[in-house]
Amino acid sequence: MIEILEEAIVYEDKNYYPAFPSIIKLENDHYLVSFRLAPKESKKNSHLNSLSKIMIVSIYKNKIKYIQEIVEDDDAAKQDVNFFRIDEKTIMLYYFRYTFHPQSAKKHLKEYTYLEYDSNLIALLSGVGICMSYNNGETFESPYFVRIDNDIKNFAVRGNMCKIENEILMPIYALKEKNKYQSYIISSKNYKKWKIKSFLAETENIKKDKFEFVEPSLISHNNNIASFIRTHKNNEEAYTSVAYSTNKGRTFSNPIRTNILGYPINTLILESEKVLITYGYRKKPYGVRGIILNSIEEVFDIEKINNSKEIIIENKMKSPDCGYPWCIEDNGKIICIYYGHLDSTRAIYMKKFRI
Repeated sequence: MIEILEEAIVYEDKNYYPAFPSIIKLENDHYLVSFRLAPKESKKNSHLNSLSKIMIVSIYKNKIKYIQEIVEDDDAAKQDVNFFRIDEKTIMLYYFRYTFHPQSAKKHLKEYTYLEYDSNLIALLSGVGICMSYNNGETFESPYFVRIDNDIKNFAVRGNMCKIENEILMPIYALKEKNKYQSYIISSKNYKKWKIKSFLAETENIKKDKFEFVEPSLISHNNNIASFIRTHKNNEEAYTSVAYSTNKGRTFSNPIRTNILGYPINTLILESEKVLITYGYRKKPYGVRGIILNSIEEVFDIEKINNSKEIIIENKMKSPDCGYPWCIEDNGKIICIYYGHLDSTRAIYMKKFRI
């Protein structure tokens, strides 16, 4: 059970579609929320829009100080924006990008991930953008784009990153050759030069079943890493798998199935040293759920994960198009950001609670 302290709407507008939020604490009672925003469309694929942009909301003592667009310098469509704190002053904001091209370009893009946008255009997955703040979120620099090794740029990022010693690790994924999704870990020591560090997972065909692994997320402890990975079986059943590394991310185990019937995963190490794992829940009743582990060591024990009791954070969403929680802790309170809709208008929601 959790004790709900407060519920609020961070952003809603009947003419716009907000989604994929994240949150970072700046100081006590002060934090930033980011999310992707695009015009509301009637067509089914609401997560793809050429006008997708990134919004930031500054909240101090439960009041919104400002809402503004950032990363305007990047004219690509932007998706799934996230925060990563590097140190007490340095924050990385990262997201992935789509660029739009005529349908005739498909013949040149056999090795790239693209989606049908309409009868005239395709949306090409165009890598990751990064914005740095060196003053604890007061301002963010102009974006730059991640390039890996031999200029590989056809990939996406969603989940938590982690830092091992002086090296930042980012989990990426994309649809690659032979219609297989592949996930990798890339790394950097200066935030701008990146290289492929390790292979994480790829689509598996086992007998008559197809397993796809996307949207990996990381958590680390004592140079060991756990990667929680959104997993789909035969494009229907969806759950979370976990893969482990005991050598600073150089290699990972094969993905192991967990009992978590939700995705994608957000992990938070609490001041009590317990670990809160939250995820979207897309079965009725739709919403956000989580599990609590007694220590970071339990993240590396699959039995502890599978035997943990599930908590319900939100269960009143009107459709499975919801979730993607991101959490912080502030003065012993958990602040959880997620998206969905309780009525006809989708919104970014905030829920504060105690465990």
